[in-house]
Amino acid sequence: MPEKTLFIVQQFERRGRKLTAGRSVEYRTEAEAVARAERDAEKFAGVVALTMAVDTDTGEVVQEPKLLARFGEVGKEFQDE
Repeated sequence: MPEKTLFIVQQFERRGRKLTAGRSVEYRTEAEAVARAERDAEKFAGVVALTMAVDTDTGEVVQEPKLLARFGEVGKEFQDE
């Protein structure tokens, strides 16, 4: 079961009163993801950087997402960590 560690930045946008998930982008390293999230925080309502491991054969998540950085308003799933 080959694993790959993903580093992802998820953007959140405010549309009226509603907060919606925007674009999500994968980066090669934790440092790149955190730096990008910090830069994006100036442009979006909120941003998170997270990491997780997936099985490259099945796409199954083998390590639950871990929050690396959080800026601004984010989805409920990222507020309590």
